[in-house]
Amino acid sequence: MAFDFSKASGEAFGDIEDVFFKKDGKNFLTNPEHQSSEGTVNLAELGASIQQKASAVQNKMIEQQLGNTTIQISKDIIGGEEDLVVNLDALEQLRFNNSTIRNKSFIDVNTGETIIVKDKTKLYNGTYLYTVTTEDGENITYPRGMFIGPSKKFVPSDFYIREAERTIEDTIDKYTPQIKEYATTTGTMVETSDTKYLEMVLQEPIPLVGIIVPNNIKIPVKRLFDLQYKMLMLEFVICVDNKIAGLIFDDIWF
Repeated sequence: MAFDFSKASGEAFGDIEDVFFKKDGKNFLTNPEHQSSEGTVNLAELGASIQQKASAVQNKMIEQQLGNTTIQISKDIIGGEEDLVVNLDALEQLRFNNSTIRNKSFIDVNTGETIIVKDKTKLYNGTYLYTVTTEDGENITYPRGMFIGPSKKFVPSDFYIREAERTIEDTIDKYTPQIKEYATTTGTMVETSDTKYLEMVLQEPIPLVGIIVPNNIKIPVKRLFDLQYKMLMLEFVICVDNKIAGLIFDDIWF
């Protein structure tokens, strides 16, 4: 038989919360607000009060350990009349201090080229700088504004690839009849080296409109082509010069 403590109450002598918030006879809350619990105590209200004060103590300890971080962004970057000043709260500051983008992959939205962030430094005026390695092995340093804000040049690779997938999916839907016609033409497909898939190189690449898709990367796409005697599942698309140049299928026989 279960007992519902949320509805329980009883007599208490002294301050019950002192059990949780006193050490060596001293209360370590900055501004203790709890009153003496002599008389009747409701366990549900007591539990809520203790949880609230414990969270306040934890946040205070984090702030004392981390100090205070302010991020200032120039009005020239954001196109405003005043600089943007952001004071991080305790959780943001904790994650800011523990996070890193070193060795993370980003893609140039203008060219589709991939870069890897290698190092983070700070100028005398507080501006963060990031040294990256390009596909050619060249090291270049960019300011923070190239990665965040309205004028950003680089976005995370995972996000970019997903946006590329959307662009390709829309294009595949538009060109479905032509692709199906290519697929039924004898001799247009060859087995991949692992014999798992069929690959078709388009004689006339299909242009993409919108986001620039990186070259020679297998972009996953799921599209089904029913040829009536077998199914072709389009698994990957390969692009060159922002055009769909190759299609990789899995053939499903019945």
